[in-house]
Amino acid sequence: MLIILRNTLSGLGWAIVAITVWSGSLVMLRLGMTTSLNAYDLTVLRFGVAALILAPVAMRRGIGTDRLGLTGLLAMVVTFGAPYVLLIALAMKSAPAAAAGALNPGVMAIVSVLLGRMILGDRIGGTRFIGLAATATGIVLFTRAGGAVTTSHLILIGTGIMWASYTLIVRRAAVPALNATAIVAVGSAVFYLPIYIVALPKQILTAPLADVLMQAGFQGVLVSVVAIYAFNRSAELLGPVAGATLPALIPVGTLGLGVVVLGETAGAGEFASAILVTMGLALILVGRPAMRWLSSHIPRGLNKKGHSLGK
Repeated sequence: MLIILRNTLSGLGWAIVAITVWSGSLVMLRLGMTTSLNAYDLTVLRFGVAALILAPVAMRRGIGTDRLGLTGLLAMVVTFGAPYVLLIALAMKSAPAAAAGALNPGVMAIVSVLLGRMILGDRIGGTRFIGLAATATGIVLFTRAGGAVTTSHLILIGTGIMWASYTLIVRRAAVPALNATAIVAVGSAVFYLPIYIVALPKQILTAPLADVLMQAGFQGVLVSVVAIYAFNRSAELLGPVAGATLPALIPVGTLGLGVVVLGETAGAGEFASAILVTMGLALILVGRPAMRWLSSHIPRGLNKKGHSLGK
């Protein structure tokens, strides 16, 4: 019993780390875009630092062309590498962090389920269908609560589609999480760094050193390495069902951090919409396994309680 409690508490701790980093990455992008750095600087800091850390992983495990092929490899880099982060950073020049926290994972979850149904033949089922409807409703309400739909909102919807495409590629090729992260980081650095040095506008040379180091540490180390380990570790300790619900907490986490760190304002509409998106994501991510778990454990618990009362 003590071991179970210790594992549960440890798993929750790792889960909190992953959720905080994922939510904080959007807030930090928004902070960087509204202070001393531009989108191109933030992208190079994220993948430049991550590539240095993860290059040994890519060298030891290979670049994955045997599983992915060159087309799949390039698709991974495009859909979740430098272009993906660059688009989010550009969108957050005008969009609040909370918008990215709701739109990006919300659209990703919806499109992932639909792609899984169309390409892999996954069954959606009643639980996931309800989750799809709740998430879509939350996204629409969130957008309406924040005012008119802007180009930034459309970009964030596009990045959600890119993220979903990446997850489908990784799933079909069965690429391990750390290896996939190394491929994206190193591939992005190889292709993006020369373009950044030669052709793109830079503010990194005039930005305060503290800002550069903060973004490099957060985006390059915490997001690209620590969050992935924390997610995998929490899934090991809490179980796959509990671990799979973690991304569902990003909308509310990002909304709260945006208010606290960036001083963004959020009304009742934004809070209600973010919670609805979170509930929908939880149903999509967990789906039928959670329903089976609940149906098997709750009656068992009630029966045990009934027996104890009978005694």
